[in-house]
Amino acid sequence: MAQNNGAVSVEDLLSELEGGLTDPVRDRTRHPFVEAVAKGEATKDQIAGWLHQFSLWADPSNKLFGVLWANCPDEDIRQGILENMLEEEYGESSKTAGHMKLIDTTLNELGWDQERRAKDRLQPESSLQKHWLEVVIRNRPFVDALAAVSFAAERINPLVFGILEKGLRQHYDLTDDGLMSISVHASDVEEEHGTLGPMAMSRYATTKPEQDGVRFAVLHTADVYYNQYNVWRHY
Repeated sequence: MAQNNGAVSVEDLLSELEGGLTDPVRDRTRHPFVEAVAKGEATKDQIAGWLHQFSLWADPSNKLFGVLWANCPDEDIRQGILENMLEEEYGESSKTAGHMKLIDTTLNELGWDQERRAKDRLQPESSLQKHWLEVVIRNRPFVDALAAVSFAAERINPLVFGILEKGLRQHYDLTDDGLMSISVHASDVEEEHGTLGPMAMSRYATTKPEQDGVRFAVLHTADVYYNQYNVWRHY
Protein backbone atom coordinates (compact mmCIF):
# COMPACT_ATOMS: atom_id res chain seq x y z
CA MET A 1 0.00 0.00 0.00
CA ALA A 2 1.49 3.38 -1.01
CA GLN A 3 1.95 6.01 1.67
CA ASN A 4 1.42 9.78 1.24
CA ASN A 5 5.07 10.47 0.54
CA GLY A 6 5.16 7.94 -2.29
CA ALA A 7 6.80 5.30 -0.15
CA VAL A 8 5.40 1.84 0.51
CA SER A 9 5.16 0.03 3.81
CA VAL A 10 8.28 -1.79 4.96
CA GLU A 11 6.41 -5.08 4.61
CA ASP A 12 5.61 -4.30 0.97
CA LEU A 13 9.18 -3.21 0.31
CA LEU A 14 10.58 -6.43 1.74
CA SER A 15 8.10 -8.49 -0.28
CA GLU A 16 9.00 -6.62 -3.45
CA LEU A 17 12.72 -7.13 -2.88
CA GLU A 18 12.19 -10.79 -2.07
CA GLY A 19 10.50 -11.18 -5.43
CA GLY A 20 13.44 -9.53 -7.13
CA LEU A 21 15.95 -11.77 -5.38
CA THR A 22 14.14 -14.94 -6.43
CA ASP A 23 14.12 -13.93 -10.11
CA PRO A 24 16.15 -16.63 -11.92
CA VAL A 25 18.48 -14.00 -13.39
CA ARG A 26 19.93 -13.32 -9.93
CA ASP A 27 18.84 -16.27 -7.75
CA ARG A 28 22.07 -17.87 -6.54
CA THR A 29 20.25 -20.98 -5.35
CA ARG A 30 19.66 -21.75 -9.03
CA HIS A 31 23.06 -20.72 -10.34
CA PRO A 32 24.62 -23.31 -12.72
CA PHE A 33 27.59 -23.76 -10.38
CA VAL A 34 25.37 -24.52 -7.40
CA GLU A 35 23.32 -26.94 -9.48
CA ALA A 36 26.49 -28.63 -10.78
CA VAL A 37 27.80 -29.21 -7.25
CA ALA A 38 24.40 -30.51 -6.15
CA LYS A 39 24.52 -33.08 -8.97
CA GLY A 40 28.20 -33.95 -8.50
CA GLU A 41 29.02 -32.59 -11.95
CA ALA A 42 31.49 -29.85 -10.93
CA THR A 43 35.14 -30.88 -10.72
CA LYS A 44 37.15 -30.43 -7.55
CA ASP A 45 39.27 -27.89 -9.40
CA GLN A 46 36.17 -25.85 -10.25
CA ILE A 47 34.98 -25.98 -6.65
CA ALA A 48 38.40 -24.98 -5.35
CA GLY A 49 38.68 -22.17 -7.88
CA TRP A 50 35.27 -20.82 -6.92
CA LEU A 51 36.08 -21.03 -3.19
CA HIS A 52 39.49 -19.41 -3.57
CA GLN A 53 37.96 -16.55 -5.56
CA PHE A 54 35.31 -16.25 -2.84
CA SER A 55 38.07 -15.77 -0.27
CA LEU A 56 39.88 -13.17 -2.39
CA TRP A 57 36.91 -10.79 -2.39
CA ALA A 58 35.23 -11.81 0.88
CA ASP A 59 38.19 -11.29 3.21
CA PRO A 60 38.81 -7.60 2.35
CA SER A 61 35.06 -6.96 2.10
CA ASN A 62 34.40 -8.44 5.54
CA LYS A 63 36.95 -6.07 7.02
CA LEU A 64 34.85 -3.18 5.72
CA PHE A 65 32.19 -4.18 8.24
CA GLY A 66 34.15 -1.89 10.53
CA VAL A 67 32.94 1.00 8.37
CA LEU A 68 29.36 -0.25 8.71
CA TRP A 69 29.81 -0.43 12.47
CA ALA A 70 31.22 3.10 12.65
CA ASN A 71 28.41 4.54 10.51
CA CYS A 72 25.58 2.75 12.32
CA PRO A 73 23.40 5.08 14.42
CA ASP A 74 21.74 2.35 16.52
CA GLU A 75 23.31 0.39 19.36
CA ASP A 76 21.37 -2.83 18.75
CA ILE A 77 22.30 -2.98 15.06
CA ARG A 78 25.91 -2.05 15.89
CA GLN A 79 26.01 -5.02 18.24
CA GLY A 80 24.84 -7.29 15.43
CA ILE A 81 27.50 -5.92 13.08
CA LEU A 82 30.17 -6.46 15.73
CA GLU A 83 29.05 -10.06 16.24
CA ASN A 84 29.25 -10.53 12.49
CA MET A 85 32.83 -9.23 12.41
CA LEU A 86 33.88 -11.44 15.31
CA GLU A 87 32.41 -14.48 13.57
CA GLU A 88 34.18 -13.72 10.30
CA GLU A 89 37.54 -13.11 11.95
CA TYR A 90 37.49 -15.62 14.82
CA GLY A 91 34.45 -17.91 14.46
CA GLU A 92 33.15 -16.64 17.78
CA SER A 93 29.43 -17.37 17.29
CA SER A 94 29.89 -20.71 15.56
CA LYS A 95 32.65 -21.78 17.99
CA THR A 96 34.82 -22.80 15.04
CA ALA A 97 37.58 -20.58 13.62
CA GLY A 98 37.99 -17.54 11.43
CA HIS A 99 36.31 -18.12 8.09
CA MET A 100 39.52 -17.69 6.08
CA LYS A 101 41.15 -20.39 8.20
CA LEU A 102 38.20 -22.69 7.53
CA ILE A 103 38.51 -22.02 3.80
CA ASP A 104 42.21 -22.85 3.99
CA THR A 105 41.34 -26.34 5.26
CA THR A 106 38.76 -26.87 2.52
CA LEU A 107 41.14 -25.77 -0.23
CA ASN A 108 43.84 -28.11 1.05
CA GLU A 109 41.44 -31.05 0.90
CA LEU A 110 40.40 -30.05 -2.61
CA GLY A 111 44.04 -30.19 -3.67
CA TRP A 112 44.88 -26.50 -3.76
CA ASP A 113 48.00 -25.85 -1.66
CA GLN A 114 49.50 -22.42 -1.10
CA GLU A 115 51.58 -22.65 -4.26
CA ARG A 116 48.51 -23.36 -6.38
CA ARG A 117 46.56 -20.54 -4.76
CA ALA A 118 49.38 -18.07 -5.39
CA LYS A 119 48.97 -18.65 -9.12
CA ASP A 120 45.25 -17.84 -9.02
CA ARG A 121 44.70 -14.11 -9.39
CA LEU A 122 41.50 -12.18 -8.77
CA GLN A 123 39.18 -12.88 -11.69
CA PRO A 124 37.12 -10.03 -13.27
CA GLU A 125 33.88 -11.32 -11.72
CA SER A 126 35.45 -11.29 -8.26
CA SER A 127 37.05 -7.90 -8.80
CA LEU A 128 33.64 -6.46 -9.67
CA GLN A 129 32.13 -7.95 -6.51
CA LYS A 130 34.96 -6.60 -4.34
CA HIS A 131 34.74 -3.15 -5.90
CA TRP A 132 30.96 -2.87 -5.59
CA LEU A 133 30.94 -3.85 -1.93
CA GLU A 134 33.57 -1.24 -1.18
CA VAL A 135 31.50 1.38 -3.03
CA VAL A 136 28.21 0.53 -1.34
CA ILE A 137 29.74 0.32 2.13
CA ARG A 138 31.94 3.41 1.90
CA ASN A 139 29.97 5.74 -0.32
CA ARG A 140 26.25 5.03 -0.10
CA PRO A 141 23.92 5.69 2.86
CA PHE A 142 24.20 3.32 5.80
CA VAL A 143 20.80 1.74 5.14
CA ASP A 144 21.78 0.96 1.52
CA ALA A 145 25.03 -0.62 2.67
CA LEU A 146 23.48 -2.82 5.33
CA ALA A 147 20.58 -3.79 3.09
CA ALA A 148 23.07 -4.87 0.42
CA VAL A 149 25.31 -6.86 2.76
CA SER A 150 22.64 -8.33 5.01
CA PHE A 151 19.48 -8.69 2.93
CA ALA A 152 20.94 -9.42 -0.52
CA ALA A 153 24.04 -11.34 0.51
CA GLU A 154 24.20 -12.93 3.95
CA ARG A 155 20.47 -13.68 4.24
CA ILE A 156 20.69 -15.78 1.06
CA ASN A 157 23.91 -17.57 2.02
CA PRO A 158 22.30 -20.29 4.19
CA LEU A 159 20.04 -21.26 1.28
CA VAL A 160 22.90 -21.42 -1.21
CA PHE A 161 25.46 -23.04 1.06
CA GLY A 162 22.91 -25.54 2.30
CA ILE A 163 22.60 -26.84 -1.27
CA LEU A 164 26.37 -26.82 -1.70
CA GLU A 165 26.94 -28.66 1.58
CA LYS A 166 24.47 -31.39 0.65
CA GLY A 167 26.08 -31.87 -2.76
CA LEU A 168 29.60 -31.90 -1.35
CA ARG A 169 28.69 -34.47 1.29
CA GLN A 170 26.99 -36.69 -1.28
CA HIS A 171 29.46 -36.54 -4.15
CA TYR A 172 32.89 -35.44 -2.86
CA ASP A 173 35.23 -37.02 -0.33
CA LEU A 174 35.71 -34.15 2.08
CA THR A 175 35.97 -34.56 5.84
CA ASP A 176 33.76 -32.68 8.28
CA ASP A 177 36.66 -30.30 8.90
CA GLY A 178 37.05 -29.80 5.17
CA LEU A 179 33.35 -29.02 4.84
CA MET A 180 33.24 -26.60 7.77
CA SER A 181 33.80 -23.48 5.65
CA ILE A 182 30.64 -24.43 3.76
CA SER A 183 28.68 -25.69 6.77
CA VAL A 184 29.16 -22.51 8.78
CA HIS A 185 27.64 -20.45 5.96
CA ALA A 186 24.68 -22.82 5.87
CA SER A 187 24.04 -22.45 9.61
CA ASP A 188 21.78 -20.30 11.76
CA VAL A 189 24.76 -18.04 12.43
CA GLU A 190 24.48 -16.68 8.91
CA GLU A 191 20.70 -16.47 9.23
CA GLU A 192 21.11 -14.14 12.21
CA HIS A 193 23.39 -11.85 10.18
CA GLY A 194 20.64 -11.62 7.56
CA THR A 195 18.19 -10.02 10.00
CA LEU A 196 20.10 -6.74 10.28
CA GLY A 197 19.09 -5.39 6.87
CA PRO A 198 15.32 -5.50 7.49
CA MET A 199 15.86 -3.86 10.90
CA ALA A 200 17.70 -0.95 9.28
CA MET A 201 15.18 -0.67 6.45
CA SER A 202 12.28 -0.43 8.91
CA ARG A 203 13.96 2.60 10.50
CA TYR A 204 15.82 4.35 7.67
CA ALA A 205 14.01 3.45 4.43
CA THR A 206 10.68 5.17 5.05
CA THR A 207 10.60 7.73 2.20
CA LYS A 208 10.48 7.06 -1.52
CA PRO A 209 14.05 8.32 -2.21
CA GLU A 210 15.39 6.16 0.63
CA GLN A 211 13.48 3.14 -0.62
CA ASP A 212 14.64 3.69 -4.19
CA GLY A 213 18.22 3.72 -2.95
CA VAL A 214 17.67 0.47 -1.09
CA ARG A 215 16.04 -1.12 -4.14
CA PHE A 216 19.07 -0.37 -6.27
CA ALA A 217 21.58 -1.46 -3.61
CA VAL A 218 19.84 -4.79 -2.96
CA LEU A 219 19.17 -5.80 -6.56
CA HIS A 220 22.52 -4.65 -7.87
CA THR A 221 24.29 -6.55 -5.11
CA ALA A 222 22.35 -9.68 -6.04
CA ASP A 223 23.22 -9.22 -9.72
CA VAL A 224 26.92 -8.77 -9.01
CA TYR A 225 26.98 -11.67 -6.54
CA TYR A 226 25.28 -14.00 -9.03
CA ASN A 227 27.79 -12.97 -11.68
CA GLN A 228 30.70 -13.65 -9.30
CA TYR A 229 29.71 -17.33 -9.15
CA ASN A 230 30.51 -17.51 -12.87
CA VAL A 231 34.20 -17.75 -11.93
CA TRP A 232 33.86 -21.54 -11.86
CA ARG A 233 34.03 -21.44 -15.67
CA HIS A 234 37.69 -20.38 -15.48
CA TYR A 235 38.80 -23.71 -13.97
